[in-house]
Amino acid sequence: MAHVPAEQRRQQLVAAAFRVVAREGVAAASTRRIANEAKLPAAVVHYCFHSVDELIDSLMVVVFEEATSVAAVALKSRGTPEKSIRDALHRMWANYRAEPARHKVVFELMAYGLRRPAAERIARRHQGRLGLLAERFLAEVAEANGTHWQTPAAVLGRALISTVDGVLLNWLVDRDDTRTEATLDWLATSLAANAVTTIPGP
Repeated sequence: MAHVPAEQRRQQLVAAAFRVVAREGVAAASTRRIANEAKLPAAVVHYCFHSVDELIDSLMVVVFEEATSVAAVALKSRGTPEKSIRDALHRMWANYRAEPARHKVVFELMAYGLRRPAAERIARRHQGRLGLLAERFLAEVAEANGTHWQTPAAVLGRALISTVDGVLLNWLVDRDDTRTEATLDWLATSLAANAVTTIPGP
């Protein structure tokens, strides 16, 4: 076997773990299963990672960073509060619909993250970053439109992220595009209704 830098092997194994989890779930991600998927000896897994848990933690970091990047691109203020929120939700939805396997892995790993302290910290950090992105997005929307939110942006941001997660998880089950899009539109209208015009001071 040709010499390959350890970091490259780690990336190969993380990619293989992603494919296994996407097809069969975290429970199927054993050392042997991941090694077979990567077409590498099981010993390479043990050389690159102390355990399968460490490998899955590395997968969580990669997948969650990608998900955060997608959200950062989608959550941009471009128009009225309702239009900005609707467009942002549909941009998130378009990415989700294009790569359902990737987002299925996100849900798998989030559930897994509740079972181990190290993984839970990764999941908590990810959710915290998403919440901050949503909060900043809503603050930008308000500033751009000369409005303010009756409910704190931090609360609305949490509601936005939590509701979108639920809507998109539901889509993974029923694959109903029409109802999903209608629900996202309803969410945009409902959140935008919380915005009120800021009255200039004397």
